[in-house]
Amino acid sequence: METILSEIGAVPGVTGAMVLVKESRDFYHLLPSTFTQRAIAEVGERLLGLSQRLAPHSRLNLKFECGIGLVYNLERSVILIFGQPDMDFSLLGLTLKWALQSIERELEEEPPQPVEPKEISSSAIDRNKLELLIEAINLVAEGYAKDRGTFWVTKNLRKAKEDVIKEFPQVSSFYVDNDGSVSILKAPEQMLDQKTPLALVKWIDLFLKEAPHRARRDRVADVRELTARISKPLEGIGFYDLYTKVTKKLV
Repeated sequence: METILSEIGAVPGVTGAMVLVKESRDFYHLLPSTFTQRAIAEVGERLLGLSQRLAPHSRLNLKFECGIGLVYNLERSVILIFGQPDMDFSLLGLTLKWALQSIERELEEEPPQPVEPKEISSSAIDRNKLELLIEAINLVAEGYAKDRGTFWVTKNLRKAKEDVIKEFPQVSSFYVDNDGSVSILKAPEQMLDQKTPLALVKWIDLFLKEAPHRARRDRVADVRELTARISKPLEGIGFYDLYTKVTKKLV
């Protein structure tokens, strides 16, 4: 699927693409890094709803302030392509002739299996969950930046990072920008193991230990409040349970 999306994304003027599997509601995407995990999930939900109102094997053109969108409603999937108004439609049409068939064929041969939610402390994670955990760190940092400023947040995120690296060397792959935001340019495969979620949760906890408790609440309450915007997906991967265990030194 990644190869197919890459071919679509290589068409001049295409800025992103998403494939949503109707039955399992799994999705594959090749979207700009500005899309957060929450934003991607919301696009997927709207895309599913849109597909239910469209006729089978139909196409819908969308217009946005900064570009256009093309929706292809297929039997097993629905595809959304983002692009600039002057994208190369001729080349896109040629590419999609085989790409749409290939997507449906791949889903027919190897349909994605739904994954039951597991505690993130005891299972490997995928890249989407990794992005979600990074977003959680950034929401916590953003909340404290309002009270303490970005310089304080950046300094203490970097200090906590150096401390957690002693136990989890993989954290060295993350970068703390001068504006107090955490990112990772490319996640190597070793980042997707069972230790990474624990490493990131401990990073958050070490950062909060240096911070004054907001409104005299404990660290768990702080994190729940600051990450409320993405609390549902975080609950789904066991983030809060793991963080509670970390604060109680159970892991």
